[in-house]
Amino acid sequence: MVRVYTLYRVSTVGQVDHDDIPMQRIACREFVESQPDWEIVKELYEKGVSGYKVKTDQRDAIMEIKADALAGKFDVLLVFMFDRLGRRDDETPFVVQWFVSHGIRVWSVKEGEQRFDSHVDKLLNYIRFWQASGESEKTSIRVRAKHQQMVLAGEYRGGLVPFGFDAVYLGRVNKKNKPVKDLVRNEEEAAIKAECYHKIVDEGYGGNRLANWLNERGVKTKRGTTLWRATSVRAMIGNPIDRGQMHLGETLSEPIEALRIVDDYYFYRAIEIIKERGREFNENREVALRTDGGGLLTGFIYCAECGERLCINHCKKKRKTRDGQMEYHWNVYRCYRKVNSRQTCTGQSTYNSDKVEEAVLGLVRSFFARVRRIPQDTQVKAAMRREESTQAKALKDAEAAIEKAAKAVAALEEEAVKALTGESRLDLSIINQLMPKQKAALDQAKEEYQRILLANQAEEETLAAKRQQIDKMLEWAQMFDTAPRETKQMILSNIIERVTVGRGYKIHIEMKLSARQFLEPDSMEITKIAS
Repeated sequence: MVRVYTLYRVSTVGQVDHDDIPMQRIACREFVESQPDWEIVKELYEKGVSGYKVKTDQRDAIMEIKADALAGKFDVLLVFMFDRLGRRDDETPFVVQWFVSHGIRVWSVKEGEQRFDSHVDKLLNYIRFWQASGESEKTSIRVRAKHQQMVLAGEYRGGLVPFGFDAVYLGRVNKKNKPVKDLVRNEEEAAIKAECYHKIVDEGYGGNRLANWLNERGVKTKRGTTLWRATSVRAMIGNPIDRGQMHLGETLSEPIEALRIVDDYYFYRAIEIIKERGREFNENREVALRTDGGGLLTGFIYCAECGERLCINHCKKKRKTRDGQMEYHWNVYRCYRKVNSRQTCTGQSTYNSDKVEEAVLGLVRSFFARVRRIPQDTQVKAAMRREESTQAKALKDAEAAIEKAAKAVAALEEEAVKALTGESRLDLSIINQLMPKQKAALDQAKEEYQRILLANQAEEETLAAKRQQIDKMLEWAQMFDTAPRETKQMILSNIIERVTVGRGYKIHIEMKLSARQFLEPDSMEITKIAS
């Protein structure tokens, strides 16, 4: 008897439900019955496995068939059509050839046996899977284009429902006139999700603290469990749907306000904070890594003498008194360079945290008092004047860069003409090497000019961003004195670029660019000696 293995594959679960596999199985069995001495010894199934997207070494059924081929367990591999073996033009033709080279005959119910008796056979084998790959690619492009159209139209595409939303039938039907679901806000979950954003931005919560906070309250995930992890929290934050946008990769719909959970400031700021706290973040961090036990200035306080970042340490000391033994506790900001190598730092080893923080808080309270005194309209107008001034300078610089690059190109062109006529001794090959670089510089200068020009035209968006920035600063000014310690730490990290402390508690504060507009004219920094 000729021992036969059959393989049935469908790419989607929908095809399984629509009896595609039974159709393949019936056709293969009828074909075997029509062949003398053929007998099916094993049938293998692949349900919901794409022959285009999934590589052979990731397909369990193919790997099992290969192993059995090496063990000599069958003679013929039969499929309904050869594309059931795969649709990858860079891989599947060689899989078929591998089976044949190991003594296994490969048959298709519809296309017959694939042989390799000549170069023509090899070419036809490759062409077959090249066509199948092209069809899959076209299908993929059509499906993606359709999904992008759905996204731009603000339609729900299906899939896992994000936390904060429900998928319900609202009367919409697809092209087959079948009802499809739409996303709506789940008000209870949406309120919890909005609070998560606020805890990240206002209180400095990280993934683990948020997971614990959700678990303590018995909040259920979308899978129905009450077990939140840091990874699931981080995956939940930053989904464009939270600001009302359907999305597919870089394709985004216009914001749908009925779906919005959080405003743009908290949405983008939470993403920035999570990114800055990531291990792969290599730039200078602007937020503290954690706010559940460190100092108010952790993350942006430095030694004025050596420039190293200061770390918070807890100290305790025991003293015997007449009444027994007393234990004293206090925190210090410590310079580890001074501790480990005294010769490389001339500053103090430690600075009392209460003394430093109180001095900084005093300066920040004065800063916020000034913020509250300035009328909001005055602040917006001043901010726009600064923006216009900055943009005008950028535009002028871009024009100068274009002029400089154009002159360099013109000079090279003139020199090239002289070299061709013998008026210049400069080697023409050198000119040919320099010309592409100068032309690239000119094109880059023109692109930069157009970018600045477009930015200048987006005045309405700039004005809205400035208003939002000023509103946030006013909100911080109003709440700072009564805010919890964690919130104070996050506010400080948002307005202070750097605090440096030197001998004698000389404290220097450099404000962030967004906060400098509220200082006295031309004042970018504050200096104070702690008492």
